[in-house]
Amino acid sequence: MSAVLSKPGQETSPVFRTTARPRRVAIIGAGLAGLSAALRLSQQGHQVCVFEAAPQAGGRARSVSHASATLDNGQHLCLGAYHATLALLDEAGIDPAQVFTRLPLALHMHHGNQSISLVTPRWLPAPLHLLWGLITARGLDWGSKWRATSWMRQLQKQRFTLAQDMPVSTLLTQAQQTPLLIKTLWEPLCLAALNTPLARASAQVFLNVLRDSFQYRRQDSDFLVAKSDLSQALIQPLIAHLETRGVQLRLRTPITAIQPFEQGCKVTHAQPEAFDAVVIAVGPHQLKTVAGAPTLPQWDYQPITTIYLQFNDQVRLPHAFIGLCDGWAQWVFDRGQCCNQAGLLAVVISAHARFEMDKSTLITHCLTEINLALASHGVKLPEQPLWSQVITEKRATFTCHPAMKRPSYQTVNARVLLAGDYVDSPYPATIESAVRSGQAAAQAIGRLLA
Repeated sequence: MSAVLSKPGQETSPVFRTTARPRRVAIIGAGLAGLSAALRLSQQGHQVCVFEAAPQAGGRARSVSHASATLDNGQHLCLGAYHATLALLDEAGIDPAQVFTRLPLALHMHHGNQSISLVTPRWLPAPLHLLWGLITARGLDWGSKWRATSWMRQLQKQRFTLAQDMPVSTLLTQAQQTPLLIKTLWEPLCLAALNTPLARASAQVFLNVLRDSFQYRRQDSDFLVAKSDLSQALIQPLIAHLETRGVQLRLRTPITAIQPFEQGCKVTHAQPEAFDAVVIAVGPHQLKTVAGAPTLPQWDYQPITTIYLQFNDQVRLPHAFIGLCDGWAQWVFDRGQCCNQAGLLAVVISAHARFEMDKSTLITHCLTEINLALASHGVKLPEQPLWSQVITEKRATFTCHPAMKRPSYQTVNARVLLAGDYVDSPYPATIESAVRSGQAAAQAIGRLLA
């Protein structure tokens, strides 16, 4: 579960310049980076073919089936500041209100038997809505409130920019944030945004997230939760739109080699096929499977585990989602309130070490943590769910280190470009980063082939 953003000035509708002579462009990978590149290239008038090794499109936004439910590969949370993602929906004729449940910023965190609630008002503009939420937060002492609001004002003065990057833990110490604030606010937000522990996470990237979530428009800090699995809500409608534009999607077609030549590139699957340009939109760990693809340094990854727990239809959390601050899990989503899947909870564990226990022990451990938090609300979950599913994405995101060097979308060959949430960006690995990278690669190809 991670998040990120852009300035309001960046959300203007793109102007598309159609090419005088359509060219053939191959896209390797049908995740959101590849699909967003495909849409932008088709809008430019190019002939686009998307190759996907897997039997379904979507990348990490794919769905899985279990029992009578269709589940996301992991619980996703988007933000109102996902301007490129929302624009992508608009360009594809997809109504965001049909895809997402929009929830104004409200954090209900549980620290042992203590609960902290920070609720922002709809009637105040940014950043006043956040300052109001901090001042009126239940469960925070006045010292913590003063430290938080003073720091936010200081960050505004320095435009959320650091002279030198550092770990988030160091930044919070320098800002004299209280242990309660760190445990119940800044650490959960950092894990949600960067999926990287405080001691290893980039402070500048974290500040970029805070800036674009809280500084410009109130609705930028809204949480967007998909009303159904992302395959049904987003990927399938996007593919349907691409097909109406003549984009080809070839599933179960792994590309094994790329061979540039003077005026284009050959990509090899069952046999070589010539294109004018290629966008490689797969994860960095997958580049080694394609001969001729750029070679990147070894990457360090962080996992995310989502535990789905199905109870009877009467089970309901006191809020659409709650935060946990004392154990392994960070968030629990009530998919009945968010997604009309009554009685289904999604428990998110970010940036964790390898579990040294079996599935049933892990579930029991998480249930204990959730019930400890729910005790203050007079709620207790049944001892056992009707069914459960544990999904771990081992390479959910890269570890977002301070001053991290990320590759450009451009490579040594102008006709071969990279796209993915890992390419150079002010933001961490998110859906928004993936979409923006695909658009950037497509725009570069558009300039090259104009």
